[in-house]
Amino acid sequence: MRTFIAIEISADIKEHLSDIARHLRRSDVDASWIRPDNYHLTLKFLGEINETLIPPLTEKIDQLCEQHNAFTAHLYDLGFFPTPKRPRILHAAVKEHQPFTQIALHLDRLVQPLGFSPEQRFHPHITLARLKSSNNIDKLRNLMVKAALDLHFDVSAVSLFCSTLHREGAQYEPLYKRPLKA
Repeated sequence: MRTFIAIEISADIKEHLSDIARHLRRSDVDASWIRPDNYHLTLKFLGEINETLIPPLTEKIDQLCEQHNAFTAHLYDLGFFPTPKRPRILHAAVKEHQPFTQIALHLDRLVQPLGFSPEQRFHPHITLARLKSSNNIDKLRNLMVKAALDLHFDVSAVSLFCSTLHREGAQYEPLYKRPLKA
């Protein structure tokens, strides 16, 4: 079972990001666009795991959430990974990385005894598209400049997801959700 741990995004934020993505699609960039119902902020990609790891993972998520407060995050810009010169991922950027980074680093320490390697680099973001080539990238960049992104969203829980790949794209199913401290 393919899994990851993430912050869910509210329906109104998904809708707003979907409107921005719809605007950016006019660039005709060669990309695979993420379905709005799949928007999330990944804390840790776990990959293929055995189902027997789900109970210990939920315990680790409980421990994590008992020690971190809920907070408000700010999406403020659109950008590319790995670099603007070599774009592979189009994403919505988070302004304040610190709260997400603290949670992600703590999560890494908690799940390491279960056999998961620490992340090399953690950069909180919401993926909007995976770019397949640089065709029409300049047109996309021009549309990005005109797209206003200034959204605040509540980060109130951490979820464990199962990801099933289909021809139409991935389908995410929440397996477990735990609220952060109020």
